[in-house]
Amino acid sequence: MGVWLCGCATQGARTTRLAAEDFADVAAALAQQLGSSAAFMERGPNDELWIIAMDRVENLSSDVIPVSEQWWLMARLRASLPMQTLARERGVRFVIPAEHLAEVRAREPELAEAAPLRSPTHRMGAVFRSVTRFGRGGRTDLYHVDFDLVDLRDGELEWSGSYEFKRLAFGRSWD
Repeated sequence: MGVWLCGCATQGARTTRLAAEDFADVAAALAQQLGSSAAFMERGPNDELWIIAMDRVENLSSDVIPVSEQWWLMARLRASLPMQTLARERGVRFVIPAEHLAEVRAREPELAEAAPLRSPTHRMGAVFRSVTRFGRGGRTDLYHVDFDLVDLRDGELEWSGSYEFKRLAFGRSWD
């Protein structure tokens, strides 16, 4: 299904809540997984442009993430260097729905790039889940993000992947 990134690291945060900095790692993992997938492997910068609408964000985690923040996070993900590099090298463009651009513009105007006039060829969704555990060492939240990419021409699933990480009360940790 997806690539699970493992290692050991912590950062100095004092919360287990999902943080914007987590999206740098999610973006890197997503770009790596997409780039090595069968759907993207043969694509190049001069292939017919795929317009991928990041059109569904579902929060099933224990964190309360307002809708405006969800779309801001997707805009940050789309604008990240790994995703921009992937888009340039594989002839794709990631866009967010026009109805969510105002929410993004309110938080970070430079991320609210308008969608192209062409209709999307694909759609990508993201689902966030978490599990909380309390133990002697404190609280730990395990976050799991699932992505899927569907071809809108035939409704076929082109790719799916996931990424997970832990946040401990004293920072983030990978096993």
